[in-house]
Amino acid sequence: MSSGQAVFYRRPELRWALVAAVMLAAGALGAEGYVRSAARLYEALASLAARGHPWTVTSIDVAADGDHPGLFLRLHGDVRVDSSAIAPAARVIGRVQVGGVIEGPLVFWTLLLAWPFTARRTRLTMLAYGLPMFVILETGTTVSQLLAGFAQASAMIAGDHDPLTSWERWSRFVESGGRDMLAMLAALLTVMLARAAPIVAWRRGPSAAPGDRRPKVVEVRR
Repeated sequence: MSSGQAVFYRRPELRWALVAAVMLAAGALGAEGYVRSAARLYEALASLAARGHPWTVTSIDVAADGDHPGLFLRLHGDVRVDSSAIAPAARVIGRVQVGGVIEGPLVFWTLLLAWPFTARRTRLTMLAYGLPMFVILETGTTVSQLLAGFAQASAMIAGDHDPLTSWERWSRFVESGGRDMLAMLAALLTVMLARAAPIVAWRRGPSAAPGDRRPKVVEVRR
């Protein structure tokens, strides 16, 4: 090596490994706790998604389900012939295994929290976008799976004795790997939105009067 040359060694980025390890441990040890604490959120989202359909969500719980192994998030509800009917034509229980419920949040938040942003403002912006994106993700995955049985019951009440509804097709896609793919896409979209969002800082302009604070868009390293 000639004199005057310098070699710089870059420290390996450990953020991904640390965040992934923490999130995996949280998923393994706290899956049931997460699902129990988030059950009311899923119930509220399911009630919103059921609007416009002759479905009524009555309750939600986390419990074992017959001979099936493990715990399930179970959505209970009534299905009517149409929205004007008073008495329910069927009572339905939609279910998703606890391990499936936690899968999407683990992938989504692991990607976001481990993403190597260099600016704190960008990371805060990412979290602000991440919360509504997470709600959309869970509505499209876990909630749609919980409501698939409601759609099937409606089809059977209408006379189709062996229905394969669009809700059921989507539920199968989510269950067969689509949940992870959607979680990754949602996380990447959140990152793109956070990187594209302008960072607004309140600074006094050079010709501003004392006490005048003007918002200025400034570039930051992301």
